[in-house]
Amino acid sequence: MCDTTHRGVQGSAVARPRWGLLYGTALPQLAALGAVEVVQSPHAVRIMLRCLLALGVFATMSVWLRANRSAFDLQNWCECAPERMTIRVIESRRPQPAASPLDRLVLAPALAEDEREVATR
Repeated sequence: MCDTTHRGVQGSAVARPRWGLLYGTALPQLAALGAVEVVQSPHAVRIMLRCLLALGVFATMSVWLRANRSAFDLQNWCECAPERMTIRVIESRRPQPAASPLDRLVLAPALAEDEREVATR
């Protein structure tokens, strides 16, 4: 689509993933996980700390990945992409909900009560 021999310059408008933020938040948790293995602690406490730290590392990575999703998407785009690409947006309309069989069941007891009143008079 564009000239691929030209690499982006430092001042480009494309956002880059913030790798330093990932390393700064994940590495201390991984170091703590290593420290749990070295320190002698009761078995139940060690298992709980392992699980909590491992879940914390994965939660950190998933939050970071979600925050940098657009940077990953735009990473391979060139400067001329907005002028050369056409994006088609198709709007959809939600259909009107059809009457469900449950709506008919709700109305049926009311009709039956009216017939009982007429029959008891």
